[in-house]
Amino acid sequence: MRKIEFRFAWLLLALLMITMTACSVQTSTAAPTPISAAAANTPASQTFTDPFTYCAAVGTIDAPDVRYTGVAVPDAVINGFKKAAGLENSTEPLDMLQKSTIWRCMESKVYACNFGANLPCSSKANTDKTPSQAMEEYCKANPGSDSIPMSVTGHDTIYSWKCTKEVPVLLAQIETVDSAGYLQQIWYAIQPAVTGSTSPTLSTAASATPVARSGQIVFSSNRGGSYDDLYLLNINDSSLVRLTSGDSNTFAGPFSADGKQILFTGFGLTKSYVGVMNADGSGAKNLTNEADVDDAFPAWSPDGKLIVFTSRRDGNNEIYVMNIDGSQPTRLTNSPKDDFAPTWSPDSKQIAFLSDRENATGVYSIYVMKADGSAVKRLTNDKGNDYTPAWSPDGKHIAFRSVQKEQSDIYLVNTDGSGLTDLTNNPADDWSPAWSPDGTLIAFQTNRDGNWEIYTMNADGSDPQNITQNPADDQMPYWR
Repeated sequence: MRKIEFRFAWLLLALLMITMTACSVQTSTAAPTPISAAAANTPASQTFTDPFTYCAAVGTIDAPDVRYTGVAVPDAVINGFKKAAGLENSTEPLDMLQKSTIWRCMESKVYACNFGANLPCSSKANTDKTPSQAMEEYCKANPGSDSIPMSVTGHDTIYSWKCTKEVPVLLAQIETVDSAGYLQQIWYAIQPAVTGSTSPTLSTAASATPVARSGQIVFSSNRGGSYDDLYLLNINDSSLVRLTSGDSNTFAGPFSADGKQILFTGFGLTKSYVGVMNADGSGAKNLTNEADVDDAFPAWSPDGKLIVFTSRRDGNNEIYVMNIDGSQPTRLTNSPKDDFAPTWSPDSKQIAFLSDRENATGVYSIYVMKADGSAVKRLTNDKGNDYTPAWSPDGKHIAFRSVQKEQSDIYLVNTDGSGLTDLTNNPADDWSPAWSPDGTLIAFQTNRDGNWEIYTMNADGSDPQNITQNPADDQMPYWR
């Protein structure tokens, strides 16, 4: 076992490189179920004005039928969609969202999808592995292209494609199909509002009610050889796609808001850089491209306009921001100590980051500043060493790793610094929390099984589950 030392503080601590044999996992898709037995057995004479009652009765149906007589897209569905999609701070008028949102029933629950960003809400997933005429024409015009754009393949395909000379070739499965045959990543389960309730207080008390695990997570793993590469995991069926393969380490970063791109930290011979690739692993680009500088820890702004990252171009770790093409890098912090690992608030107005500016060197706390670098304030003062902050989708909490009393756990704190809670409280090392888009789950890495594995747990810390289960080291998860 070899230990590789990196220049960035928290990576320096424990990224282990193990040579292992690659593990091949077959992908699969669920058979579509257009209408359930419950829907067929609910009499046409029975009508409903509430979507949640309606779906509970009919089970699964692709669109509301004559038995639903309420408002086409009621406010409860739109507000539930905004919460599930992490858009509670969106300023888009409610009536505009109602015009671009549709809902349906699946397994007795309400699901909603918004047509923004060319999402194929009304179309079922295209699982065809035969290239279309449009793909063939594209490859003839662009022989050898490493990717075929979705404008050609169609946004409803579950596969990525490339051109081998003039022939379209299927690369990998990049989307998951739900039980009704739609793209799982663009449809959100909507929870009915509870009258008179307030935002729940998170508790570390073990819960007997598990949250359904689904979606996709990108993570870094050395299961394919001596170096870390990126892998994309479909949680619901455990299918896995390897995204990168090279002669140096590649560490995962977050997805873009539309799920089409992934930021990453790449390592050359001597220095690290911030890169971006398509979600299928194609089209990788070096965005920072500074030959003698270490750059790392990238994060998208939720509005998709900027990338914040850490750079040592000033001699120590500082927070920088740049355009999504890598242009106009601008320094946000200016401290003789280390500032690194930035993450955006969901409304794009604030950035949380780590710094030892008021502590002994190498002892980090979480700080928050405005997106322009002003109004820096300290958030945690917990007597521990804090790392990897991750903002919750509703903007109310920050999950992070903290080493306290010689134990590394995942903690939660309110964004005003109150309510510090230990979510994992496990003698093993727990690192790198990442929120699911709906805020119900947190993924993290842990060595409680003897090596680094990716776990998910409920947002209150209950029901931890190992989702990778591989003898290699799996690290740094990010939810799509």
